[in-house]
Amino acid sequence: SGGMMASWVSQATFNPPGLTVAVAKDRAIESLLFKGDNFVLNMLPEGKHIPLMKHFLKPFAPGEDRFAGVTTEEADNGSPILNDALAYVECQVGNRMECGDHWLVYAVAQQGKVFDSEGVTAVHHRKSGTHY
Repeated sequence: SGGMMASWVSQATFNPPGLTVAVAKDRAIESLLFKGDNFVLNMLPEGKHIPLMKHFLKPFAPGEDRFAGVTTEEADNGSPILNDALAYVECQVGNRMECGDHWLVYAVAQQGKVFDSEGVTAVHHRKSGTHY
């Protein structure tokens, strides 16, 4: 399974509940996000997100287990749920659209859970919006 730190995630639809994730075309994970594919969007908690962020931002060798050393449980859709997540949403890709140097992946939220209703979602502020 693949894993990545997503920069651009947005609610897309109410009915069905859906979201979009922008994925750079040069990211290996984009090959795992075609119509019908499943994934989990894990939301990280503020104050506890740095180690996980650093883990998923580091380079991985082809075929390397991106979740090695990270505690997870398997979601109903077979994707990893991070044990340190604030919340998660199980998703199925419904469509993808080519947008310049990225793919915009639309997914339907199938189910999810909030582990800490008092928690705050971590936000990573980049120094520049023109590159990673």
